[in-house]
Amino acid sequence: MAMQDLDPRLTPILELAAVAAARPGVEVDEETLREIFEEAAMLLDLGGVLDELDDHDSGDVVAGLCADLLTDDPAVSIRAHAEVALADESLHDAEAAAVAYRMAAHALRL
Repeated sequence: MAMQDLDPRLTPILELAAVAAARPGVEVDEETLREIFEEAAMLLDLGGVLDELDDHDSGDVVAGLCADLLTDDPAVSIRAHAEVALADESLHDAEAAAVAYRMAAHALRL
């Protein structure tokens, strides 16, 4: 899958390389980080993580995933976001958002 074929809603994940590279203690170069986040975005796209979400909810989920992917333990963070999503009244379809987080963890093999 070429990056131009990527679901455009996932492009914020591609921007995480620069953020991650600037963090204290990170010893991986930005190009390697870019490849890692491109792979993550591709896996999320191929996994259909955002397929059942409208633009509003997909924006919230992608923002959450961006934060999750920058934590020390993305698996725990993503799963916690799934639980929080169920009670988030700002989401149009909280259950679908929670499922999207769980699908993301699966797609990323976390």
